[in-house]
Amino acid sequence: MNRPGRTCPIDYRVDQRIYTDKTNDINADTIYVVGGLYGNHEALKEIEKMRLDEDYEPIIMFNGDIHWFDIELKDFKKIEEGINNISFDSDVNKPSHYEILGNVEAELIRESDINVGCGCSYPDCVDDGAVDRSNLIHSIMKSNIYQEKEMIDILKERQKAMVVSLGGKRIAITHGDEESLAGWKCSRENLSDKSRQEDLKAWFEEHDIDIIACTHTCAPAAYSDGKNAVINNGASGMPNFEGENFGLLTRISKRASDKAIYRECLDGLYIEALPIRYDRDRFLEWFDSRWPSGSPADISYRDRIVNGTDDPVGDAIISGFKICKADR
Repeated sequence: MNRPGRTCPIDYRVDQRIYTDKTNDINADTIYVVGGLYGNHEALKEIEKMRLDEDYEPIIMFNGDIHWFDIELKDFKKIEEGINNISFDSDVNKPSHYEILGNVEAELIRESDINVGCGCSYPDCVDDGAVDRSNLIHSIMKSNIYQEKEMIDILKERQKAMVVSLGGKRIAITHGDEESLAGWKCSRENLSDKSRQEDLKAWFEEHDIDIIACTHTCAPAAYSDGKNAVINNGASGMPNFEGENFGLLTRISKRASDKAIYRECLDGLYIEALPIRYDRDRFLEWFDSRWPSGSPADISYRDRIVNGTDDPVGDAIISGFKICKADR
């Protein structure tokens, strides 16, 4: 029996041929991986500013859960339009952004209810109240969005994973983990497990992948064994650390950024977590207008938006990555 918000749907499985078939690899010089934007338009605006400030404009990989707090159709459309309006690279033949599915979008496009709620596949460590509120948030969103066929059709075009070729490395871009759209195998807890690390080592070799860039768990994690790496950006549209109010994106490039919070370098390729210093006050004003006191998102997320989490930056680093002193 499916448990709403707990069960991971079978159709979330990622076809492993996506990773081994190199014909569809996206070639890039620098990428931003933006996961868990959660409908934060202020964060989206800041990401575009960051992109344009780079010497070489990165391709932005939106790896799912672009939407969450934007339950009203006008806000939902505003986010999609904001993504579509991201300026093209100077090379007009190169797209400036790609989007893949997160569980939020996957359950928006599902035609028949299979009783999985928001599709988050929460582990047992997440309390039932938080799961119930997430299911309610998604239900409200779907009731507002699903009849907008144009929006649903756009979401249906999105894949579950992509591969980027950059600096001689192949980077798997997924929402959850390498196996499932809502998998939790790239959480801090799982990446800290020695058996998981051994499984990853074998998976990287079997699929000729060097790096996994993911999100989904809402808590950043960074692991490297010196040859391969996993970087989970946590949330782009919400704070991730104690006393901080910025979101995070993953930046991967042949050139280091002076804005990095922490990084690893594999054979001259920099894998970094960058802060998204969006206008928190403007976002909070919008959030409060959509999610008043006592609403499910207010209960689950407002304190985090205002005060950050309880986690110091160092908690995100499992091995290999180093905190960058310049921005701390």
